[in-house]
Amino acid sequence: MKIGIMTFHNADNYGAVLQCYALQEKLKELYPNDEVYVVDYKCPKIEKFYVRKFIILKPWSIIYFFKSRKKHKKFQDFRTNYLNIGPEDFSKYDLIIYGSDQIWNPCITGRDLTYFGKYFNGEKIAYAVSDGGEMKYDSEVYELLNKFSKISCREKSITGNIKKQNLQLIVSTVCDPVFLLSKDKWLKIAELPKEQNYILTYKVKDNVNFDLEAEKLGRKLNKKVIQIVYVKPLRMYFYKGQHIVEGVSPEQFLGYIVKADYVLTTSFHATAFSIIFEKPFFVLEIDSASERITDLLSELQISDRYGKYVQESKQMVENLESYVQNSCTFLNS
Repeated sequence: MKIGIMTFHNADNYGAVLQCYALQEKLKELYPNDEVYVVDYKCPKIEKFYVRKFIILKPWSIIYFFKSRKKHKKFQDFRTNYLNIGPEDFSKYDLIIYGSDQIWNPCITGRDLTYFGKYFNGEKIAYAVSDGGEMKYDSEVYELLNKFSKISCREKSITGNIKKQNLQLIVSTVCDPVFLLSKDKWLKIAELPKEQNYILTYKVKDNVNFDLEAEKLGRKLNKKVIQIVYVKPLRMYFYKGQHIVEGVSPEQFLGYIVKADYVLTTSFHATAFSIIFEKPFFVLEIDSASERITDLLSELQISDRYGKYVQESKQMVENLESYVQNSCTFLNS
């Protein structure tokens, strides 16, 4: 049997490529006699987004262009080295697993119904999908969803929204694919930095207090602060309280978390890997799309790791093993 994975594998985003890799590796483990591929489908809206970022309008944009190209090559290298990219032709697959990530979020995909299995007639499974709370479930989407063998979502709120559609199948909540791989397996691909004795910061959603909280935490713990960014904007050249690291590869991203003494973030996947690598961490509050983080922290009984300002956490991670095992059962049943 040929199994395909439909997700945002071509996005230059740490979470996107690492969750894709994790799902691929877990499926290879669960289905050793089958072939597992990442379907080489590229969403038109997402592709246009990355092209627009390369439009040169000002002198600074020329620098941004070359820095972005350098970062893009690192992501391409990761895809080449770690992802088993298969054909875009859906007829080549017997089963396609749709997910993870926000593949059902119309704001990201332009309501691309390809991610709902519109052009595939084989068996369909949705794993840990999200719609960012943005999807309108009209009659066309309803019909497409009913053609899935089974559906699982990453956030309980999304599971609840889909259950309200009264589909003729069970809808479950599962963990993000990155949790499907053990700490040891992630360590095998992580590239450790030379730096040590540091706090790592990484944000994908802004928080007005983020840099102040990061630098305050650095002084409190007497550690330097390292912030990872995709491409360093001009204003960051004037930062004094943090060392900015730009354009690291996905493997290096993992390595920076592995060696960090503390992680401060607004990112779901930086949160997830902090848990996997057993790092002290805190997530600063964000205004929107925070459910995936708050749901995860609630599930693991560490909700005190999230707030407007950094605070000491007294809760220990709970239920992680059962959380992951239930998700493996969904994939393997």
